[in-house]
Amino acid sequence: MKHLIYITIILALYACSEHKGYIIKGIADGFDGQTVYLQQFNDSKAVIVDSAVVKKGKFELKNTVECPDYCLLYIGNNGPVEFFVENSHITITIDAEDIMASVVSGSHENDLFAGFSARINEFGKQSKQLNDEYMALQLSEVADTPEEASVLAQMNNLSQERTKFMSDFVEEHPSSVVSAFVIANVLSHYGDIEQFASVIDGFEENHPSQWVQTNRERLETARRTEIGRKFTDFSMDSPEGQPVKLSDYAGNGKYVLIDFWASWCRPCRNSNPLVVEAYRKYKDKGFEIVGVSLDRNHAEWTDAIHKDELEWRHMSDLKFWDSEAVKLYSVNSIPYAILLDKDGRIIEKGVHADALDELLPQYLK
Repeated sequence: MKHLIYITIILALYACSEHKGYIIKGIADGFDGQTVYLQQFNDSKAVIVDSAVVKKGKFELKNTVECPDYCLLYIGNNGPVEFFVENSHITITIDAEDIMASVVSGSHENDLFAGFSARINEFGKQSKQLNDEYMALQLSEVADTPEEASVLAQMNNLSQERTKFMSDFVEEHPSSVVSAFVIANVLSHYGDIEQFASVIDGFEENHPSQWVQTNRERLETARRTEIGRKFTDFSMDSPEGQPVKLSDYAGNGKYVLIDFWASWCRPCRNSNPLVVEAYRKYKDKGFEIVGVSLDRNHAEWTDAIHKDELEWRHMSDLKFWDSEAVKLYSVNSIPYAILLDKDGRIIEKGVHADALDELLPQYLK
């Protein structure tokens, strides 16, 4: 009986001492003496959460995560190894020739992520090949050839295939944090986040993943900016430094285009002539534009306004992508424009400059 009690106590002590979080064991031949850094993201910034020194070609990291999360691992200045960490026993075999090709095992979520990444890398290689072909044709003596049109069509088809693959992946793995990561960091830049509402709503309300919470916030914002919703007001400064509200113009009897742009955004600057043309053509027919800049530098912002002859109203808080308006209107890329009706209700989203001349006559009758 005494022996049985002794064994029971030993097992209980072992159970209490067993690490409940993750244990990352690394094999890193040729890196002795170098420091391994593990980074996670906090408010879009990479933060070092753990470190260890490589000894005899090995290292070990121990910690705990609330839920699986995307991580970056560096050895000195080499890296990163991208993977998903979760509370399990994980092994990383470092590839000294190409550290980003290192092999990670022991994490179910990372197995999903690795499969996803491998397919995305294949798309990247195909895209580069087509882009190289297209550039070679562009540099040839004969322009606008059928070959160019064919390559462009292939590039477009490949882009659609890539987006479909990502969407299908999310739908096939709706409860995976990897899917939440993909939506937050990739798919939200390709289309309306509402199409993934069922996946986002499927996670519990207080889920600890930052990617789940990011998607939830963006979905809530998107729902506030659905077609037919009244605009959300905000206040910023004019180029002259005077406070301006969106409501100073929106909902006051004119059709208003909220135009998100920036002086540093080349596509914005390239599309500005078309916006100028539309404004001059329709400004006396009940059309107004409010330019919301994502600039950081006041001089660069105002210089671009003058150079591009942007004659309409302007406002900015000079906070770049941290602008209040970005959060309120779920702006993921620029140029981006929203059209409001006379009462300030959203009637069009993602309006392109080259579509204004066809779109506006439908409303300005």
